[in-house]
Amino acid sequence: MSEALVTVGYSVLSERLKNIQLPAQHKDIEILIGIQGDSKSHDSTKHLERDDTKLIYLDSLGVTKSRNYLIANSNGKYLFFGDDDIIWIEENTRKVVDYFEANPDVDLIMGRTINDEGNFRKKYPTTKKRLHLFNSGKAGTVEMSIRVSSFRSRDLYFDTEFGAGMDNYLGDEYIFITDAHKKKLKCIYLPINFSIHPMESSGLQFGSQRDKEARIAVLQRVFGKAAPVMKIIFFLKHWKRLK
Repeated sequence: MSEALVTVGYSVLSERLKNIQLPAQHKDIEILIGIQGDSKSHDSTKHLERDDTKLIYLDSLGVTKSRNYLIANSNGKYLFFGDDDIIWIEENTRKVVDYFEANPDVDLIMGRTINDEGNFRKKYPTTKKRLHLFNSGKAGTVEMSIRVSSFRSRDLYFDTEFGAGMDNYLGDEYIFITDAHKKKLKCIYLPINFSIHPMESSGLQFGSQRDKEARIAVLQRVFGKAAPVMKIIFFLKHWKRLK
């Protein structure tokens, strides 16, 4: 396929392919689906057989590896990251693309998601913000879109030691944004609703020993030598929830 304006990329387990609800077909949008799991499971893909949609079965496990495949193989100028349970708010994703087009210095845009009852999944700012190490810790992948060329040219991808399917099962989006920030890419938040998405998220869960260990690993990865101070600040802020 020649270069598209937009790639909508899905990272999905093979047994959840049936859940995907594709956006409407447009000539300037391609759909790329990175599938982890049994490549012989074809019985649930009939609704995905469109000429704008490409299904790729991946040998690797871990959602970040799947997303990295999307970055490396996208034909679109801009890439939106989707899960199998996403419903895109297409008029708003067009606004995101228009913003990219009007602002060529912007490399990543984070927006908002709502749940199926129309409520925000978490607390979001109400105005535009520049993203950095101290305000992007709650970012979700399905809230992000990137200018693909900016990330490829700097060899910027998700850290595959983090994310769903790994021991450090959270923080991959935060690390992705902060790595981009450290490489001088312009990452911003806009108060635009990207999509409808269920309420559950591993990044919003607190409490278990595994959870605490994963958050410690994220802070170490992002802050390096300054991590001990940031760990103290984080746990003082959340001590009631973390017990």
